[in-house]
Amino acid sequence: MNRFPSIPLRLALLAAAAAGLLRAAGPEPQYRWRLLPHLGGDDVTLTLSRHVGSVTYSSSNSIPLASLKGLEGANRFDGDVSFHLRRDAGTLSCKGSFVLGVGFGAVSFEPDPHFAAALIALGFHGLASDQLFDLAMDDFRISTARDLRAACDCVRTVDDVIELRNHGVDGRYLRQLTRASAQPLTLGEITTLRDHGVDASLLEAVRFSGYRLPAQSVVELHDHGVDAAFITEIAPAFKDVTDAQDLIAFHDHGVAPAFVRALAESGPLPTVSEIIALHDHGVAPGLVRAAADTCLDPSATSAIALHDHGVDSNFARTVSAALHAKVAAGDLIQLHDHGVSPDFVRQVAGSGFDPSPLGNLISLHEHGVPPELLAQAGRSHHARFSADEFIRLHDHGVDAAFLRSFDGAGYASASPGDLIQLQEHGVTADYVRHLQAEGFGVLPIGKLIQMKDHGL
Repeated sequence: MNRFPSIPLRLALLAAAAAGLLRAAGPEPQYRWRLLPHLGGDDVTLTLSRHVGSVTYSSSNSIPLASLKGLEGANRFDGDVSFHLRRDAGTLSCKGSFVLGVGFGAVSFEPDPHFAAALIALGFHGLASDQLFDLAMDDFRISTARDLRAACDCVRTVDDVIELRNHGVDGRYLRQLTRASAQPLTLGEITTLRDHGVDASLLEAVRFSGYRLPAQSVVELHDHGVDAAFITEIAPAFKDVTDAQDLIAFHDHGVAPAFVRALAESGPLPTVSEIIALHDHGVAPGLVRAAADTCLDPSATSAIALHDHGVDSNFARTVSAALHAKVAAGDLIQLHDHGVSPDFVRQVAGSGFDPSPLGNLISLHEHGVPPELLAQAGRSHHARFSADEFIRLHDHGVDAAFLRSFDGAGYASASPGDLIQLQEHGVTADYVRHLQAEGFGVLPIGKLIQMKDHGL
């Protein structure tokens, strides 16, 4: 529908109007009609216009040919015609002619005597006589005015009714919006919602979710595909929203409400940007919780780093539990990247050896030092060895059995260098015990090696 150029309906109804008398103002208007047929159809395009001086107001509508009473049997290619059209505001009587299938002519207008009174009864006051033709021209209906007026207090004038109708707002849609919105809507907001195809269910979801969003934000949600179901599902976890862009960002990045809910159940909810980053990196909510429970530096960034390096929640929890302490995310990553298993961490920690800094675990693992060697040193050896010393012992073939046997032979305080010398010179604990049985007692390491080397 092409609405005639919008002008405010002059709200200046005099007392005489209440009695059904309308006073014309300004120069005498001229009314015209023009008709174009539709090819292959029963509808026609009827243009009605009002000319006042040099100003023209017009309205074009596609209407059924049958609604033009008197035109049914007339020659609509060439010839004179006469027909009339009944509207709520009055009757439009048209006379003129067709030339090559296009009709045109003059219109006389007879106002309906009950129309103005019906508008006044609805609370619409101040209608001027020259507006009656405009309303008839635009097929203004009392039923539409009544329905819209009852649907919302925002409908106060005839112009309001026309504005809403021109945007396709009917009483049902207006009632739905009015009930669904948390705050009163302006006419501009209503027409914008309708123009964008916003369903009242989206407004209702926003309201019930407790989100404080204006109508324009609801339009933005709709335009980005954020529907009522998305709002309803995410609201329990993502509360007190005041910026629609947060919800739009979630939707545009494919962040499902279930993901946000799972994060909320895992601890304090990260920021919007952090949630999106976690989702974009494919981080499971369980890993976010594990990072919070096990990391010295719990954050979305830490969880993302863990995930990107393949550290899962089980690895983080097992290592932390084995060490009886929280671990820096960077240390967890280093352990994982070097293939240090949680079981190895558990065995080393259980041996009594202090693995801090955790780089010692990596060194011990890369040199293949068995945890049993560390455990045996903790059980029987009086001296405490460093990670480097355990590595030296292992690299020179000193194992747990060798250490245990010499500790039992009275050498529990031997240094790593002494133990290595004994191993390299082939001195065994049985040899030492043999000497002791011969009455030599607990000899110095160097003397043992000397005697072994000389075949004694």
